Amino acid sequence: MSSFGNSKPRRHTKSDITATLRKSWYKLRLSVRHPTRIPTWDAVVLTAASPEQAKLYDWQLNRAKRLHRIAPTTVTLAVPDPDGCRIGSVFLKNKQAAEVNDGTADNGASYLPYSDVLEKKQILLLHAGGDSKRVPWANPMGKVFLPLPYLAADDPDGPVPLLFDHILAISSCARQAFKNEGGLFIMTGDVLPCFDASSMVLPENTSCIITVPITLDIASNHGVVVASETGSLGAASSVSLVDNLLQKPTVEELVENQAILDDGRTLLDTGIIAVRGKAWVELVKLACSCQPLIEELLESKNEASC
Repeated sequence: MSSFGNSKPRRHTKSDITATLRKSWYKLRLSVRHPTRIPTWDAVVLTAASPEQAKLYDWQLNRAKRLHRIAPTTVTLAVPDPDGCRIGSVFLKNKQAAEVNDGTADNGASYLPYSDVLEKKQILLLHAGGDSKRVPWANPMGKVFLPLPYLAADDPDGPVPLLFDHILAISSCARQAFKNEGGLFIMTGDVLPCFDASSMVLPENTSCIITVPITLDIASNHGVVVASETGSLGAASSVSLVDNLLQKPTVEELVENQAILDDGRTLLDTGIIAVRGKAWVELVKLACSCQPLIEELLESKNEASC
């Protein structure tokens, strides 16, 4: 896996964030109304902690379609963790890709019955089944569906936007980075990354994780990506191989793993992952033949991760 990061970060003002989010909402609306002009996702998949939560998510996904925030042609799925078990990132992606392969559209028509068709599709996956320790009352409904009234004044007669709606807007700009290639774009359901995703240039035939430089005190509460010193540096971003991934590291662990950059910061794991080209093809093939792996992991309670 490679790491894609901003090589020349700058402090964004509130007006910058507002402009970025408003632009993203414009592209979202355009992609839903005119998908031939602005391509949209072939499928939107949400993870859920339980079958009960998945039912609530299905209702919210249908609501998003009624409000024209998801295109009518887009397949939507809420996939619960099997038996409520946390089964690891790579394995979960494989399972959900298999679910999409067996999915049906709202009109009941069979959708993506063969892996070679799925390989050509663009899928948005939101991890939304995590526990909400800071906001425990949001656990049943999911943090991703909390109201976030930012830009609500732009449509005073409409419903208050949810965090989910804003994430859809940001992701609509990321869709064009895949061009005509199939792929998977993963985001977390509890964070709104306010950046212009239309400026992303994804590396070909691989998976990559989006990172941003942060100070060490913030890093101690989040995941940190340790990037290889060798990589390609662009005008506004850099691409490097991933050497390691640290969870809530101390300063000593950052030093020991050579995770501190020259400017004294480190790379935040944003939870945004893109898979395209040959890497997506291989992931689809694994997903369509992973039933033995599913059973083995569920029985052993082991994890599969990147």
